[in-house]
Amino acid sequence: MTSTPTSGGSRRRPVLLPVLAALVAVTVGVSAAFGGLEDAPKEKPELLGKGAKVDQGRMTTLFEDAVVRPGGEDGLGVSGKRYLQIIMRVTNTSEETFIAEMMNSALVAVRADGKLIKESGPSATTIGPRVVTISGGRTYGQLHPGVPATVVMAYELPADQEPPKTVEIDAGAYEWHESFIYRTHDWLRVETEEPLTAEDRERGGTSGYAPVVVAQVDLPVRVEEV
Repeated sequence: MTSTPTSGGSRRRPVLLPVLAALVAVTVGVSAAFGGLEDAPKEKPELLGKGAKVDQGRMTTLFEDAVVRPGGEDGLGVSGKRYLQIIMRVTNTSEETFIAEMMNSALVAVRADGKLIKESGPSATTIGPRVVTISGGRTYGQLHPGVPATVVMAYELPADQEPPKTVEIDAGAYEWHESFIYRTHDWLRVETEEPLTAEDRERGGTSGYAPVVVAQVDLPVRVEEV
């Protein structure tokens, strides 16, 4: 009498996963060698225009206007000189007061007709920017939590320079960062590790870290006559 084989004696199908994994690895290597695989493209920042509101983590910024006007009439600049002013409505969304100059770091780049505007220094082409809050015709230097404020970033224009037609602004962002070593918290600008270009350095990038741009805002520039 022939006994029925137990389940333990049945033949099992061979396990093919190691072989498949090896084939996949070879395929990926060959594909990459011949250009079949590429690095994932960087996510492009959102393109916005006049009136756009951008969440920058530590603040929200409404981009209201860009104007070339003479100095001295609004508490900014010197009479007889002209200034490119970027006017924003900024709300400090953190719990601590910070100085208006913080916006110089929050806006990681400003270009006038495609040319990067440099800050003050030996090789600067413009003087500035000066960044202040304005209320009631007076200038201040702070942004208090939860209080929307008009912030003006002003660049002096050389006397022989034509007013730009547009400005393009790269808006950065801040994140609440905890230091596990020192048990402290602080708002830090969001940056990414990558090779720096010359423009990245002028935008404030250092040691292989470039500021992340969360939005690009294009503003037409209007001119107020003297």
